[in-house]
Amino acid sequence: METVSLLGYSSVVDVKTQKFTASGKFSLLRGLSRLVPNQLHRRCSWTPLMTRCQSSIGFKVANSKYRHELKAAIDVVERACELCRSVQTSMNEKGSSFSSGGSFEKKDATPVTVADFGVQALVSLELGLLFPSIPLVGEEDAGQLRKDLEQNKVGNDNSNLSESPALIELVTQEVAKVASNQVKCVTTEKIMDAIDRGGKRIKTGSHQRNRSYWTWRCPVGLALVVDGELVLGVMGCPNVSYAINGGAVFVKPKSQKVRDADGDEPSPTGLVMAACTGCGCWVKPLSKRISRCDGQQTLEDLLEEMTVSKVDECMTLREAKFCISDHEVWSSLPLAGALASRAAVDDRVTADKADILPLCCGSLCKYFAVASGGASLFILHLEEGSYVKVWDHAAGVICVTEAGGQVTDVRGKPVQEMIGDGQALFKPEGGGILVTNGRLGEKVRSCFTPAESSS
Repeated sequence: METVSLLGYSSVVDVKTQKFTASGKFSLLRGLSRLVPNQLHRRCSWTPLMTRCQSSIGFKVANSKYRHELKAAIDVVERACELCRSVQTSMNEKGSSFSSGGSFEKKDATPVTVADFGVQALVSLELGLLFPSIPLVGEEDAGQLRKDLEQNKVGNDNSNLSESPALIELVTQEVAKVASNQVKCVTTEKIMDAIDRGGKRIKTGSHQRNRSYWTWRCPVGLALVVDGELVLGVMGCPNVSYAINGGAVFVKPKSQKVRDADGDEPSPTGLVMAACTGCGCWVKPLSKRISRCDGQQTLEDLLEEMTVSKVDECMTLREAKFCISDHEVWSSLPLAGALASRAAVDDRVTADKADILPLCCGSLCKYFAVASGGASLFILHLEEGSYVKVWDHAAGVICVTEAGGQVTDVRGKPVQEMIGDGQALFKPEGGGILVTNGRLGEKVRSCFTPAESSS
């Protein structure tokens, strides 16, 4: 028996019987108006993300030890992406009940939306049926939903106005739209039970590294750890626009209308990125077949849609495309000053020349950008000694690594090693995480002071 953990989709697998079970951990979508990156591109130009999948890659995936987990993870990610898009559509509709009842704030002022609860319930329901023997680990619980339901009943009983739906009713509606036909009857009570199925603590095995749990991040991110090794990751960007031309996939900003080769129809939206150890990283369009009545695609179907994803080949910092955290301003960062004073002309980057790729929604979309070649590097600045959550990074780490990139802390330690130690939190050294195309990692680390970057 091998112990594996899917960060976003975690399991324990019996290699002989191929039976496995899973548990989960989720985090917030932080506002559906910023649900996914609208651009993974160099400004005003198409960015080729990847080329059509080679048969050798497809063969590796089809024969991978983790092909069953891969197929299940992709299916769950696609359904979750569809749920997020459905919620966003509902929120944008005039007169939608989502406008007044679609979220609430927790004690730390972070918003919890219909999508947050819906995704956790969806994954819990789907995996609870497929893998019943492993508990789920979830960010949310249904306590607030039950309280909101009671308050809603009292409010409607005392009002002459037409009844407004409780938050749990909105969640139930959205889950019912995308759940597989294995989920027979979606009720509010079943949804609340599914959300409550997990706790916030990671269940431990007999060994520090033997832990199994699901985690969740926006854009949708799942990852698999086997006995301390990160072996599989899937990310989904439900609203990103793309076009396929000459065997390459291109992403465009949503502010610019993109049409297909015939110039007649707008480009499709939604990409899923996946990586498996030793197999590389690839991308596929978000499936259009998501519905309750449709069964899962076969692995062969998935392989036919796959397209190889690679990091870019940028060799100099002057030509690099940078990603930074949502709240940061490039000119105010110490790194900006260090790059502006570099002795080597090819690595000197003044504030007005820095090519910053503006992406929202947390870290995973930046990992997506680097793994797809849309950005050369992503720098996550942290307070020295601070901890970060595994589920914010796991899926992105393996996607970037398998795409040919590198993810380390400022002192050069691979983040993959920190994720594999079985802890829910890890502490990068030196004040940050560097996600690069592999060619620029050492150059960026050298920009930090010796005290920050030396081992």
